[in-house]
Amino acid sequence: MHLIKASQVVSEPATGDLYVRGDIGFALLAGAPATKQVDVYTVDFAAGARNRVHIHKHDQILIATSGQGIIADVDGEQIMEPGDTVTIPAGYPHWHGATADHAFSHITIALPGDEIEIVDTDPRGAWGALPENG
Repeated sequence: MHLIKASQVVSEPATGDLYVRGDIGFALLAGAPATKQVDVYTVDFAAGARNRVHIHKHDQILIATSGQGIIADVDGEQIMEPGDTVTIPAGYPHWHGATADHAFSHITIALPGDEIEIVDTDPRGAWGALPENG
């Protein structure tokens, strides 16, 4: 058994092409070496921050923990609030982030070694999610 105290969790800034429009931080809550079968992260989005349309090699589970967020696919956007859970199948194009007026945090559960591929070609994001100057 391995206990990680909240005071031991260190958030790092999320960087790279996947992340757009504002500050995003993440922290590993559970993973190697304590467990080799699952990775659990907390992800914090500033108001308006989000990621680009992407797919995962493995299924992903998101659990909203605070604020108000968006989970979106080609069919549209849905609001996530604390306690909401979404399951995203492997290979399913989607994006998630905070609403324009609220910060948002969620827990991500995934398999170790999950690979993420950006599938939009517009650096502003797909599906009209971001304005031209965004």
